[in-house]
Amino acid sequence: MFTFATDYFLSVFVSTIGVIQLSASVGGLRGLLVFKSPIVARPFGIALAVASIILFFATEERNLNDFNGGLDANTQALFFFLGVLAGGAVTFIGSSLINIRMDDDASPGSGFDALRDTNYLRALARSLRYWTRNWRQQMRSYFSG
Repeated sequence: MFTFATDYFLSVFVSTIGVIQLSASVGGLRGLLVFKSPIVARPFGIALAVASIILFFATEERNLNDFNGGLDANTQALFFFLGVLAGGAVTFIGSSLINIRMDDDASPGSGFDALRDTNYLRALARSLRYWTRNWRQQMRSYFSG
């Protein structure tokens, strides 16, 4: 039904979502979780990652060279990058919409630690607003003697 490249993209896409959920639940980044409870998010992340690998390798013969329908290295790298990019974007946007009512207690310079207290889009907006207002002050120490 799908081509080899499409199957690979979907496998990487689903695995990325699962790994992000697993790592966010272990790291306590509640702003990235699809489920509110880390106890639910961990098995969900593991299940997504394992299921995508099993479905990719169990549905068809995948040990093919690029002359017989497999992926050459450049195409594989491209579809891996696109799968990770799409999985990350879906996770960041989806979790931000799910966690839209989270408090906004994070400071602008806290980086990924801001995701403990707020969702991704709100933390990104706060950081961008901070850096556009204070970029001169932040860069002064790098350019003055």
